[in-house]
Amino acid sequence: MKKIVLVSLLFIGGVVTAANMHFEKNAKCSSCHPKIYEEYMGSQHGNATIFKDKLHGAVYNKHPQKNKLQKYRCAKCHTPTADNLSELLTPHNGVTPDAKNETQNEAVACAYCHRIEEVKSGKAMSKNIISKEPLSYFSNKEKPGTSPFHKITTKKAIFKDAKLCMGCHTHKANKKGFNVCATGAKDMNAEKNCISCHMPQVEGASSIMSKGTKHRFHGFPGIHGDLKLLSKYVTLDLSKEKSQFKVSVKHDVTHASTLHPLRMSKLLVSVERDGNVTQMKTEKLFQVIGAEVNGTAKPTPPWLATKIIKDSRIDANSKKEYAYAFTLKKGDKVKVKFGHLLMKKKAAKKFGLEANEEANKFRVLSEKTFVIE
Repeated sequence: MKKIVLVSLLFIGGVVTAANMHFEKNAKCSSCHPKIYEEYMGSQHGNATIFKDKLHGAVYNKHPQKNKLQKYRCAKCHTPTADNLSELLTPHNGVTPDAKNETQNEAVACAYCHRIEEVKSGKAMSKNIISKEPLSYFSNKEKPGTSPFHKITTKKAIFKDAKLCMGCHTHKANKKGFNVCATGAKDMNAEKNCISCHMPQVEGASSIMSKGTKHRFHGFPGIHGDLKLLSKYVTLDLSKEKSQFKVSVKHDVTHASTLHPLRMSKLLVSVERDGNVTQMKTEKLFQVIGAEVNGTAKPTPPWLATKIIKDSRIDANSKKEYAYAFTLKKGDKVKVKFGHLLMKKKAAKKFGLEANEEANKFRVLSEKTFVIE
């Protein structure tokens, strides 16, 4: 079978799969895995297509590969189980995404992830190797049990330190050889990795045939959804000095505070005194990528970028401190919020999303109120 190298243009990733392989539909999993299916359907994995993710769709609509080459290369990572995947990846044939195509709406399908048998590193991106057995799925359990519908194989090597995730979430270089986004994961181990953080153990059996009491959460908490499960990895603290105070953000995570150059983190700090509220300067944490234009570094779309122009993010496994020139007094309440925006304000406007609720919503990751004594 001919192999195709898959390259993501919106997010991070690469895939290697046989052209137009067959994958079972997500709905088939629901009869035996109802809880996991419910979680998955509300996740970004389950809503990664341009039909469901308006932000991804807006970026795709601006991309020259849509306007000039008439192809959808993002399908390689955002809907890899499409039954016409090879056609979507072929330029100049007029085949574009079709909302009526059921397989294109499967997004990052259940069967796809559970058939990844190996991940290989690459210069432009890492690559997933997909098992050719359509009804054989991989598990990390020592004794995964049996199923009357499919084969279950224990394959710990692919799950070790979340290697399974790294096929689509390591890095993505554009045609200029520049990494437009990269996880840059540091010090991942069995206790702290993509799976342990984004797929924590939650109550409930993994299937109706299982006697277990817990399963790995398939809602994949992240910047798109509920951040409560991730809040424990960010600690806010305050220190008071004579004429100023400092707020620190401890980022106990194996990657930077945001990964995609369209994202932004914010630190909001206010002081309440005698019923009056004083807002401190909003700290904005983000990365700007771009290129030299007539001798000046300017922001560009990801596909044109050649360099990092600015980076104020919090690095992996580190702490950052912010000072405020304000003298605190006994009884003052200092309210601190740290969170994310899916898209910077200027970027949202550029992609026609200035009125989009998802793009402009501030998602609080961690918040704390300090009462000065």
